[in-house]
Amino acid sequence: MQGMRLKRLIPFAVLAGCFAWSSHTGGLKYIPIYEGLTIRAQKSSPPHVAFEETIRPNSNFSEWDHFQSMMPVALGVEKKSPALFAKKVVLAEMTIQKQVETVATNVRSEASSAGVGYSADDAWMSQLSNAQRNRLQAAQVRDDVLNHDWQQEPSWAESAAAALEKSGLINSRGDVLSPNNKKGVAVNGVRGESLDRPSVQRSSASDVNQNSFASSANGSDGSQSFVGGNNSSDITTGVRRIVGPIEITGGLAVTNEHHIEIRRNDEGVLKELGRVDLMKGTYNIDVEQTTGTVVARLVNKEGKTMGEGSFRLNRLVAGTQNFLSGPKIKVEPHPDYTVALTGAYNSKANDAAPAQTRVTFVKGVSDVKVNREGIASMENVTRGSSTVMRAAAPKHLETTNLIVSGKESRSTLYPESMVTALMDIIAQHRNESYEGVPSLIWGKVMLDGKPVSGIEVTVETAPDLKPIYFNQFMMPDMNLTKTSDNGLYAFVQVPTGFHSLLATRSDSIFGYVNVVSEQGAVAQGDLEATMKNESVPLRVFDAFSGEPISATITMQSLAEDLAVPTGATTISLPHLNRFGLTRVHADGADYIPARYVYNDNDDFIHFPLVRWEWLRAIKAFMKINEMPKSGLIVGFVPDEDFEVFLAAYDNFNQQDIVYFDMQGRILQNRKGAAGGGFVIYNVPEDTHEVVVTGTRTQKIYSRVVPVDANSLSVLNFRE
Repeated sequence: MQGMRLKRLIPFAVLAGCFAWSSHTGGLKYIPIYEGLTIRAQKSSPPHVAFEETIRPNSNFSEWDHFQSMMPVALGVEKKSPALFAKKVVLAEMTIQKQVETVATNVRSEASSAGVGYSADDAWMSQLSNAQRNRLQAAQVRDDVLNHDWQQEPSWAESAAAALEKSGLINSRGDVLSPNNKKGVAVNGVRGESLDRPSVQRSSASDVNQNSFASSANGSDGSQSFVGGNNSSDITTGVRRIVGPIEITGGLAVTNEHHIEIRRNDEGVLKELGRVDLMKGTYNIDVEQTTGTVVARLVNKEGKTMGEGSFRLNRLVAGTQNFLSGPKIKVEPHPDYTVALTGAYNSKANDAAPAQTRVTFVKGVSDVKVNREGIASMENVTRGSSTVMRAAAPKHLETTNLIVSGKESRSTLYPESMVTALMDIIAQHRNESYEGVPSLIWGKVMLDGKPVSGIEVTVETAPDLKPIYFNQFMMPDMNLTKTSDNGLYAFVQVPTGFHSLLATRSDSIFGYVNVVSEQGAVAQGDLEATMKNESVPLRVFDAFSGEPISATITMQSLAEDLAVPTGATTISLPHLNRFGLTRVHADGADYIPARYVYNDNDDFIHFPLVRWEWLRAIKAFMKINEMPKSGLIVGFVPDEDFEVFLAAYDNFNQQDIVYFDMQGRILQNRKGAAGGGFVIYNVPEDTHEVVVTGTRTQKIYSRVVPVDANSLSVLNFRE
């Protein structure tokens, strides 16, 4: 019994103990630990859409509820009702009242004599807007023009004749004056302007407009371009039409990115424009005068000349006929420096140059390799440029050759063994000994490409040098006093520097050539002559006013000095692409005697003169110190903006180079402007190459010029 009671009391005792023990756990802290539940759903799923509609029932459907509350409007009509296409509307009469004002005009009417007054008060115009005022003024001008009595004014022909007579191109009877009667040369300056002291102009070199071949489509003299479709020339005005064939050669082609321009160029001034028919292969151009040249150029879309061809108008038969048949124009690749190299032992003219031959132009600025045919060339060079070509090969002496662009020159490399044998023969005959590597001049005398015998050759700059001639066996013969059938000659122990050689037959001059001799090198001196001569206009004038100057000229192409009392004449020059020198001495004391560079193949020759006082004033203004044994170089660049430098003189003082504009004023931006030029002071005594780089075309204009102490050299960089 007691056991049963005890079993019943045990649960109650355990429960009482639990309550008693839990009373001591009040100081404990319970921290719940849980993990967030993330529910993902697609917004486009139907359950999610229904959920969104449930929590936001009025957010997305308020507009739709608004539309449903609106009453529908019936847009249709009954089938029996007629369609309305037009309706007559009667407007009420409208009357505009405005006070009329009378405006005074220049036109007189009959009403003015009847006493009707016109108000001259223009104050009301100030109340108008600018646009209305301009329209009113334009209307007034048109009214004046229409009511003007033009019958009392001179015609266009009379006005043009008066302008031409004023400019000196025609006389009072309308006769065209000859080109030699012009008062001066057209220059980019002011006639008669005194330039005793230079003025300073702070402007950009690009401020001067350039006169390019492609941009002067209407001619610089204002003449109209040729328009096709008219097969007759104007007999009354003396206009002559020239028609002839044209051919594109040398690998050139005409595409849609090229065009051919044909013009008449009269002493550097572009005039009439012609037309080319590529389908027929012909050209035609109407010219007012048969002077100058007709030039055809192949130009790409960038304005770069790819090919060129020309002929001189004085070759055409003079006469009164107005239709002339012109010669064929061959458009060939643009001129560059090209030289064909061969070895002295090569028997054929087209044999390749010696192995590993290297060629440099412009005093090493351009170093080119020789191709398999022995040809070396330098591109992007303007016509009329000149440079000294230097060629070298292993076991050969270096060869120098003064070449001009647009002509393929020929040069020969001489082996060292051949030169040594020549020196031994000369030393044995003259009882002299030669030490070291010699300097020689070696060349051939030719007439129209063929060797000539019986010619005596002398070095004008070193008259003590004795020539050596070669016999028919190509051996030096000391007994010969003239060239044999092969035309070969040579000079040994030649002083370094610039030399001029003269070829004579009896007492007459046969030809000349200029060479540059260097230590241990052979100067190529081929003396060329031709039976073909050309008439070339020559002018001497003030560089900035264009006024003709009386002067005496000494040219290598002429046997005697040439006096030009009027500043203009015509001379006959051999048709050769040959480098030449000229000295011009003005009759007065205001201008400096100067040396000029020219080419026998030039279409015209211009000698601009500069004053002593102008050069002295520039030197004083720029504070340039004069160096001993130095000279000056003045250059004129008419075609484009430019920069100038002396080849192989990297350390030349740039402060000694002064740029001037077309009127002789100093430019301070260290760049040249088109129509202007430059002055280089303190140029050392040497044979220099003056290089001009065009800003627009990036073309290279190069001129070789010998500079002596206290001398002036004037260069023209016209293409």
